[in-house]
Amino acid sequence: MNISGILERFGIQNERLIEVINVLFTMLVVSLIGWLAYVVAKKFLPKLIKKIAGATRQHWSEWLLDQRFFNRLALLIMPIVLRTGLSPIKWEHMATINRILDIWIVVAIALLVSAFMSGINRVYEKMASVRDKPVKIITQVITVVIWCAVALIIISIFTRESLAVLLGGLTAFAAVLMLVFQDTILGFVAGIQLSSNNMVRLGDWIVMPSRGVDGEVTEIGLTTVKVQNWDKTITTVPTHKLVSESFTNWRGMEESGGRRIKRSVNIDVSSIHYLSDAELATLGSSQLLRRYMEKKLAELAEYNANRASDLDERRLTNIGTFREYMEQWIESNPDINQDMTHMVRQLQPGPTGLPLEIYCFSAKQRWIDYENVQSDLFDHVYAVMPLFNLRAFQYSGEVAAQEQ
Repeated sequence: MNISGILERFGIQNERLIEVINVLFTMLVVSLIGWLAYVVAKKFLPKLIKKIAGATRQHWSEWLLDQRFFNRLALLIMPIVLRTGLSPIKWEHMATINRILDIWIVVAIALLVSAFMSGINRVYEKMASVRDKPVKIITQVITVVIWCAVALIIISIFTRESLAVLLGGLTAFAAVLMLVFQDTILGFVAGIQLSSNNMVRLGDWIVMPSRGVDGEVTEIGLTTVKVQNWDKTITTVPTHKLVSESFTNWRGMEESGGRRIKRSVNIDVSSIHYLSDAELATLGSSQLLRRYMEKKLAELAEYNANRASDLDERRLTNIGTFREYMEQWIESNPDINQDMTHMVRQLQPGPTGLPLEIYCFSAKQRWIDYENVQSDLFDHVYAVMPLFNLRAFQYSGEVAAQEQ
């Protein structure tokens, strides 16, 4: 359309004014085309992609739609149309407009790539084989690098300096940049160490007393690791702290097939004695102790055959027999993992008696089941002790009152 001829018919003869109106009209038409391209792409492109993905039974389109990938793709189409359509125009202000459009294109590309990275992260979160890997750290690093590059390109467009010159000038600000991006740099390095050394994964139960952490890892990011504690509170820990500070990861326990029980009961030493004939008869009727006592009594009879003094003889004690009974009881308990270390041992005696420690591994690792196994075990310990004429040490009310 000849805009100049139309304007001349209306009596407009000023060449400068005709030029401006001609440029504005062209820009209006190109802008309208760009806006229509944006609307069409935004409205129909997601539906088209979703239809194609549905036909091939692929779910990647859903993850990209969730991250508004196609909306950002449509946002990129509009400045490209404007840049292409306005490039033939010769006008003194077109250089400024072109720079603005170039910046628009660069930012739109960065938003598009960021959405794509978020979509990739969502895809990996759904994949069982890599779901526990800190993929989010990698995608976040790529996103940070992209936006740093965008910042440099925008500065280059405004200043009309080449990227090589700008990168050379950044060396003077290296210290400032390291200070600003300190957590990001440390988090990136820590993320590589955590991943390569398999130190922590999503779903791991970690304990970090210095940070008040005791729960399950729900998110591993570039700068922070998010942990949901067992009291349902959320604690965030700087990623690099998992490398520079110590923490306990219970994954080994979960993968081992057992969860440790390590608890002792204090025996009143005044209740420890040799077994009497009546006690030998009572305890000898136990299926768990029968073979042990037969073997032990025969061994002691042979040893004591030439001993004239009672002081030189060896005898069965109630504490030793009780210890053997508990070992046999643990070995016959289906809730105890028999492939892992289990024993009943004496610890260093003290003012509170003789500690008798039970050390074994529950075959049930789930917290509630584990606590039930441990409670059942010590319920039996305390209930069966009187049959061996043993007493658990316990402060009397008078002693406790005196100590207070």
